[in-house]
Amino acid sequence: MDIVITADSTCDLPDYLVQENDIIIFPLSILLGENSYLDGIEIHPKDIYEHVGKTGELPKTAAVTPQQYTDVFKQITDEGKAVVHIGLSSAISSSYQNAVVAASEFDNVYCIDSKSLCMAMGLLVLKACDLRNKKFDAKKIARRLEGLVSKVHTTFVLDSLEYLHKGGRCSAVARFGANVLGLKPSIAVSTETGRLDVAKKYRGKIDIVYRQYISDCLQNSNKMDKTRVVIANSGGVSPDIIAYAKGIAEGKGFKQIITAEAGCTISSHCGPKTLAVFYMDE
Repeated sequence: MDIVITADSTCDLPDYLVQENDIIIFPLSILLGENSYLDGIEIHPKDIYEHVGKTGELPKTAAVTPQQYTDVFKQITDEGKAVVHIGLSSAISSSYQNAVVAASEFDNVYCIDSKSLCMAMGLLVLKACDLRNKKFDAKKIARRLEGLVSKVHTTFVLDSLEYLHKGGRCSAVARFGANVLGLKPSIAVSTETGRLDVAKKYRGKIDIVYRQYISDCLQNSNKMDKTRVVIANSGGVSPDIIAYAKGIAEGKGFKQIITAEAGCTISSHCGPKTLAVFYMDE
């Protein structure tokens, strides 16, 4: 049985990887004021930054509806194909639960809670494609992915806590303390809960912080799955820093180094100049 891999737009996969792997993407909706836009199709991070700069108002996100999932799942299964769907962390959005509701109507649709976001989630999507290419059936792919969720490392370092603060995800006290002390927090997503938490605090100019963060992320390379690593940013990170990260990754022996731009969801939460290094353990 042919297998179709689907994912929420929050996986932030570059277009060329989506096309190469025949992945179907479900766009979340981004709400700016009274207007709604499809993530990555009708709106991009630069549009969000412009809106926040003009209005001071952060966008909101809306989950993919059960009916939207149902329509696509039905089209695929009516063609005699199976579906493996990778969803945004259930702790962040109701999209995953909506996909599960839709999948319950079909025999060959399997949903995975990535417990992650951005290209960390994208790594699971690409792993699903790897397993499909190895002729795993849909059920085995789903089981394998469920075992890999805890092996994905999802961290990113922020230049400012302003967006987290405005979005209610960081207390005013924490923001004030970080700004006064010149701290730059590294945020991690728990593989157990899928929730965000502060993993480490860096101090200094942002380019120095980026370099330290990159080194910290890639220092224990012996335990890493060297298939691929992702260097993602939400805009505003200098090409020199991206090149530095790629150089470190090349030295660690990664077979594929993917550079990606963070999409609207992580940009809405974290703002510009956010840098992330995503990888999986073996």
